Amino acid sequence: MYDYIAIERTYGSGGHKIAEQLAKRLNYRLFDRSVVVETCKRMGLDYDVVSGMDEQNPVKTFFNAPGDNPSMEEKIYNTQVSIIKEAAEEPGCVFVGRGASELLKDKKVLKVFITASENYRRGRAKDVEKIEESKIDETMKKFDKKREKFFTTHCPGAKWGSIEYFDLIIDSENISEESAVAMLEALVKS
Repeated sequence: MYDYIAIERTYGSGGHKIAEQLAKRLNYRLFDRSVVVETCKRMGLDYDVVSGMDEQNPVKTFFNAPGDNPSMEEKIYNTQVSIIKEAAEEPGCVFVGRGASELLKDKKVLKVFITASENYRRGRAKDVEKIEESKIDETMKKFDKKREKFFTTHCPGAKWGSIEYFDLIIDSENISEESAVAMLEALVKS
């Protein structure tokens, strides 16, 4: 049985919705944008500030010397790491993004990657996310690039979406949300 599920996803694949439904089915706690909300509380920052820097790689410049104050991105990342690690002190969590699979690598974590074809994701971006059609490709590229860069930075040696790293890769275009949730539930309980 897996105590933790860490889900990475491409934009528009429905990965968040699958994670949400899986958490409900398993009666696990879901950590997604709630990590951003908790970061805001702990740091005393506005949601827009933290969400704008969420899953961003901390900025380090050539001029940073040892002992320099950490950047705002580093502070936000470190706070999110604390939130994830504190949550994982008790089993029964589904984490969406934020490199949780690497942060929890010493625990019994199921690492899942959810993706789909670009056409399918474009359709979901338009119909579900309500993204203006002229901005869909730009939005998909922006989020996928940001997520991949964050993942590869914080999961050394791992490739985003690779079969070498993830325990399971789901094509949400060919497996319904309900089937994906049922399959993950069965796997977690096995």
